[in-house]
Amino acid sequence: MTPYYEEPGITIYHGDCREILPHLPKADLVLTDPPYSEHTHNKQWIGAALTSEAKPRISTAHKCLGFDAITPELRLFVCREAARLCEKWSLFFSDVESAHLWKHNIEIAGLEYVRTCFWDKVDSAPQFTGDRPAASVEAIVCAYPTGKKSWNGGGRRNLFRHSVNGTQGPKPHPSTKPLPLMTELVFLFSNPDDLIFDPFMGSGTTLVAAKTLGREAIGVEIEEKYCAIAVERLRQDVLPFDTAPERTETQEALL
Repeated sequence: MTPYYEEPGITIYHGDCREILPHLPKADLVLTDPPYSEHTHNKQWIGAALTSEAKPRISTAHKCLGFDAITPELRLFVCREAARLCEKWSLFFSDVESAHLWKHNIEIAGLEYVRTCFWDKVDSAPQFTGDRPAASVEAIVCAYPTGKKSWNGGGRRNLFRHSVNGTQGPKPHPSTKPLPLMTELVFLFSNPDDLIFDPFMGSGTTLVAAKTLGREAIGVEIEEKYCAIAVERLRQDVLPFDTAPERTETQEALL
Protein backbone atom coordinates (compact mmCIF):
# COMPACT_ATOMS: atom_id res chain seq x y z
CA MET A 1 0.00 0.00 0.00
CA THR A 2 1.11 3.53 -0.73
CA PRO A 3 0.31 6.07 2.02
CA TYR A 4 -1.58 9.19 1.03
CA TYR A 5 0.52 11.15 3.54
CA GLU A 6 3.33 10.46 5.99
CA GLU A 7 5.20 12.42 8.60
CA PRO A 8 7.12 11.13 11.62
CA GLY A 9 4.67 9.00 13.62
CA ILE A 10 1.61 9.76 11.46
CA THR A 11 0.35 7.93 8.36
CA ILE A 12 -2.83 8.44 6.31
CA TYR A 13 -4.25 5.94 3.82
CA HIS A 14 -6.87 6.96 1.30
CA GLY A 15 -9.23 4.06 0.67
CA ASP A 16 -11.81 1.68 2.07
CA CYS A 17 -10.87 0.41 5.53
CA ARG A 18 -12.03 -3.07 4.47
CA GLU A 19 -9.16 -3.18 1.99
CA ILE A 20 -6.53 -1.49 4.16
CA LEU A 21 -6.98 -2.80 7.72
CA PRO A 22 -5.92 -6.38 6.88
CA HIS A 23 -2.46 -5.04 5.96
CA LEU A 24 -1.78 -2.87 9.01
CA PRO A 25 0.44 -3.69 12.02
CA LYS A 26 -0.64 -4.23 15.61
CA ALA A 27 -1.87 -1.15 17.50
CA ASP A 28 -2.44 -0.07 21.08
CA LEU A 29 -5.74 1.78 20.64
CA VAL A 30 -8.55 1.86 18.10
CA LEU A 31 -10.41 5.16 18.40
CA THR A 32 -12.92 5.84 15.68
CA ASP A 33 -16.14 7.60 14.77
CA PRO A 34 -17.81 5.41 12.13
CA PRO A 35 -21.05 6.27 10.34
CA TYR A 36 -24.06 5.93 12.61
CA SER A 37 -27.18 3.84 12.05
CA GLU A 38 -30.07 4.47 9.68
CA HIS A 39 -32.01 5.71 12.71
CA THR A 40 -29.69 8.69 13.06
CA HIS A 41 -28.90 9.27 9.39
CA ASN A 42 -32.54 9.64 8.47
CA LYS A 43 -33.31 12.36 10.99
CA GLN A 44 -34.04 15.79 9.53
CA TRP A 45 -33.04 19.10 11.04
CA ILE A 46 -36.28 21.03 11.42
CA GLY A 47 -35.42 23.50 14.15
CA ALA A 48 -34.74 26.40 11.81
CA ALA A 49 -38.27 26.08 10.44
CA LEU A 50 -39.87 26.03 13.88
CA THR A 51 -38.14 28.86 15.68
CA SER A 52 -36.18 31.95 14.75
CA GLU A 53 -33.72 31.11 17.51
CA ALA A 54 -32.56 27.93 15.83
CA LYS A 55 -29.22 28.24 14.10
CA PRO A 56 -29.13 26.74 10.60
CA ARG A 57 -26.88 23.70 10.34
CA ILE A 58 -26.32 20.80 8.03
CA SER A 59 -29.09 18.23 8.08
CA THR A 60 -28.21 14.81 9.38
CA ALA A 61 -30.08 13.20 6.51
CA HIS A 62 -28.20 10.68 4.42
CA LYS A 63 -27.94 12.84 1.33
CA CYS A 64 -26.63 15.87 3.21
CA LEU A 65 -23.96 14.01 5.15
CA GLY A 66 -22.50 12.65 1.94
CA PHE A 67 -21.95 9.11 3.20
CA ASP A 68 -24.13 6.11 4.00
CA ALA A 69 -25.17 4.72 7.36
CA ILE A 70 -23.09 1.85 8.67
CA THR A 71 -24.20 -1.63 7.66
CA PRO A 72 -24.29 -4.66 9.99
CA GLU A 73 -21.59 -6.28 7.86
CA LEU A 74 -19.23 -3.32 8.14
CA ARG A 75 -19.80 -2.98 11.89
CA LEU A 76 -18.90 -6.65 12.43
CA PHE A 77 -15.86 -6.38 10.14
CA VAL A 78 -14.51 -3.43 12.13
CA CYS A 79 -15.00 -5.27 15.43
CA ARG A 80 -13.20 -8.34 14.11
CA GLU A 81 -10.31 -6.28 12.81
CA ALA A 82 -10.08 -4.45 16.14
CA ALA A 83 -9.93 -7.82 17.93
CA ARG A 84 -7.17 -8.99 15.58
CA LEU A 85 -5.09 -5.81 15.51
CA CYS A 86 -5.57 -3.98 18.80
CA GLU A 87 -3.77 -5.11 21.94
CA LYS A 88 -5.55 -2.74 24.31
CA TRP A 89 -8.62 -0.49 24.10
CA SER A 90 -11.05 -0.19 21.19
CA LEU A 91 -13.47 2.75 21.33
CA PHE A 92 -16.34 3.14 18.88
CA PHE A 93 -18.56 6.20 18.72
CA SER A 94 -22.22 5.34 18.17
CA ASP A 95 -25.71 6.74 18.36
CA VAL A 96 -27.15 5.64 21.70
CA GLU A 97 -29.83 3.54 20.01
CA SER A 98 -27.18 1.35 18.34
CA ALA A 99 -24.75 0.88 21.24
CA HIS A 100 -26.19 -2.57 21.95
CA LEU A 101 -25.41 -3.63 18.37
CA TRP A 102 -21.76 -2.68 18.84
CA LYS A 103 -21.72 -4.64 22.12
CA HIS A 104 -23.12 -7.69 20.34
CA ASN A 105 -20.57 -7.50 17.53
CA ILE A 106 -17.71 -6.84 19.96
CA GLU A 107 -18.53 -10.06 21.76
CA ILE A 108 -18.89 -12.03 18.52
CA ALA A 109 -15.45 -10.78 17.50
CA GLY A 110 -13.92 -12.16 20.70
CA LEU A 111 -13.35 -8.92 22.57
CA GLU A 112 -14.73 -8.17 26.00
CA TYR A 113 -17.37 -5.46 26.13
CA VAL A 114 -16.30 -3.25 29.03
CA ARG A 115 -18.65 -0.27 29.21
CA THR A 116 -20.53 2.32 27.23
CA CYS A 117 -19.30 5.84 27.89
CA PHE A 118 -21.13 9.01 26.89
CA TRP A 119 -20.21 12.32 25.34
CA ASP A 120 -22.39 14.96 27.00
CA LYS A 121 -22.83 17.67 24.37
CA VAL A 122 -23.18 20.53 26.83
CA ASP A 123 -24.26 23.09 24.24
CA SER A 124 -26.39 20.80 22.07
CA ALA A 125 -29.68 21.99 20.63
CA PRO A 126 -32.96 21.54 22.53
CA GLN A 127 -35.80 19.48 21.11
CA PHE A 128 -37.51 22.16 19.04
CA THR A 129 -40.69 20.15 18.55
CA GLY A 130 -41.16 20.14 22.32
CA ASP A 131 -42.85 16.74 22.27
CA ARG A 132 -39.95 14.65 23.66
CA PRO A 133 -36.60 15.01 25.45
CA ALA A 134 -33.73 16.26 23.34
CA ALA A 135 -30.89 13.92 22.42
CA SER A 136 -27.87 15.46 24.13
CA VAL A 137 -25.42 12.55 24.39
CA GLU A 138 -23.63 10.18 22.05
CA ALA A 139 -22.30 6.77 23.01
CA ILE A 140 -18.69 5.58 23.05
CA VAL A 141 -18.65 1.78 23.25
CA CYS A 142 -15.48 0.47 24.91
CA ALA A 143 -13.92 -2.96 24.39
CA TYR A 144 -10.73 -4.69 25.51
CA PRO A 145 -9.13 -8.11 25.06
CA THR A 146 -10.11 -10.51 27.83
CA GLY A 147 -7.93 -10.00 30.88
CA LYS A 148 -6.61 -7.28 33.14
CA LYS A 149 -7.29 -3.72 32.00
CA SER A 150 -5.70 -0.36 32.65
CA TRP A 151 -6.21 3.24 31.62
CA ASN A 152 -5.14 6.68 32.81
CA GLY A 153 -8.46 7.70 34.31
CA GLY A 154 -8.39 5.94 37.66
CA GLY A 155 -11.92 5.68 39.03
CA ARG A 156 -13.45 8.59 37.13
CA ARG A 157 -16.94 8.28 35.67
CA ASN A 158 -17.85 7.38 32.10
CA LEU A 159 -19.17 10.81 31.12
CA PHE A 160 -17.17 13.26 28.99
CA ARG A 161 -18.52 16.82 28.91
CA HIS A 162 -17.48 18.88 25.90
CA SER A 163 -19.18 21.46 23.78
CA VAL A 164 -20.25 20.50 20.26
CA ASN A 165 -18.16 23.36 18.90
CA GLY A 166 -15.00 22.53 20.77
CA THR A 167 -12.91 24.57 18.38
CA GLN A 168 -13.58 27.82 16.57
CA GLY A 169 -14.53 28.00 12.91
CA PRO A 170 -16.57 25.80 10.59
CA LYS A 171 -16.53 22.05 11.01
CA PRO A 172 -14.09 20.43 8.57
CA HIS A 173 -16.38 17.38 8.25
CA PRO A 174 -20.15 17.04 8.83
CA SER A 175 -19.63 14.74 11.82
CA THR A 176 -16.35 16.07 13.21
CA LYS A 177 -15.95 15.44 16.93
CA PRO A 178 -14.51 18.26 19.06
CA LEU A 179 -10.74 18.17 19.31
CA PRO A 180 -10.79 18.61 23.13
CA LEU A 181 -13.00 15.51 23.43
CA MET A 182 -10.74 13.40 21.20
CA THR A 183 -7.65 14.71 22.99
CA GLU A 184 -9.09 13.64 26.34
CA LEU A 185 -9.93 10.15 25.04
CA VAL A 186 -6.45 9.71 23.57
CA PHE A 187 -4.95 10.90 26.85
CA LEU A 188 -7.02 8.55 29.00
CA PHE A 189 -6.90 5.39 26.89
CA SER A 190 -3.31 5.42 25.57
CA ASN A 191 0.24 6.26 26.58
CA PRO A 192 3.08 8.19 24.94
CA ASP A 193 4.49 6.44 21.86
CA ASP A 194 1.46 4.14 21.56
CA LEU A 195 0.10 3.51 18.07
CA ILE A 196 -3.52 4.54 17.46
CA PHE A 197 -5.77 3.44 14.59
CA ASP A 198 -8.72 5.34 13.19
CA PRO A 199 -10.34 3.41 10.29
CA PHE A 200 -12.95 6.17 9.75
CA MET A 201 -10.59 9.12 9.99
CA GLY A 202 -12.75 11.85 8.48
CA SER A 203 -10.91 15.16 8.78
CA GLY A 204 -8.22 13.67 11.02
CA THR A 205 -9.20 14.81 14.52
CA THR A 206 -7.97 11.57 16.12
CA LEU A 207 -4.61 11.98 14.38
CA VAL A 208 -4.29 15.62 15.44
CA ALA A 209 -5.01 14.62 19.06
CA ALA A 210 -2.48 11.79 18.84
CA LYS A 211 0.20 14.09 17.45
CA THR A 212 -0.49 16.66 20.17
CA LEU A 213 0.02 14.04 22.88
CA GLY A 214 3.08 12.33 21.45
CA ARG A 215 1.34 9.21 20.15
CA GLU A 216 1.76 7.63 16.73
CA ALA A 217 -1.34 7.21 14.57
CA ILE A 218 -2.63 5.65 11.37
CA GLY A 219 -5.82 6.97 9.77
CA VAL A 220 -7.89 5.57 6.92
CA GLU A 221 -10.43 7.65 5.01
CA ILE A 222 -12.44 6.73 1.92
CA GLU A 223 -13.05 10.33 0.76
CA GLU A 224 -9.95 12.01 -0.64
CA LYS A 225 -11.22 15.51 0.12
CA TYR A 226 -11.16 14.71 3.84
CA CYS A 227 -7.69 13.20 3.55
CA ALA A 228 -6.55 16.53 2.15
CA ILE A 229 -8.21 18.42 5.02
CA ALA A 230 -6.55 16.09 7.54
CA VAL A 231 -3.14 16.73 5.99
CA GLU A 232 -3.69 20.47 6.21
CA ARG A 233 -4.67 20.20 9.88
CA LEU A 234 -1.65 18.02 10.69
CA ARG A 235 0.71 20.47 9.00
CA GLN A 236 -0.49 23.27 11.21
CA ASP A 237 1.28 23.79 14.51
CA VAL A 238 -0.37 21.84 17.33
CA LEU A 239 -0.36 23.02 20.92
CA PRO A 240 1.53 20.87 23.42
CA PHE A 241 -0.97 19.24 25.74
CA ASP A 242 0.09 21.20 28.82
CA THR A 243 -1.00 24.43 27.12
CA ALA A 244 -3.99 23.14 25.13
CA PRO A 245 -7.33 24.87 25.85
CA GLU A 246 -10.31 23.32 27.61
CA ARG A 247 -8.33 20.89 29.74
CA THR A 248 -10.56 18.90 32.08
CA GLU A 249 -10.16 18.33 35.81
CA THR A 250 -9.12 14.74 35.11
CA GLN A 251 -6.39 15.90 32.76
CA GLU A 252 -5.21 18.46 35.33
CA ALA A 253 -4.98 15.77 37.99
CA LEU A 254 -3.03 13.40 35.76
CA LEU A 255 -0.42 15.91 34.59
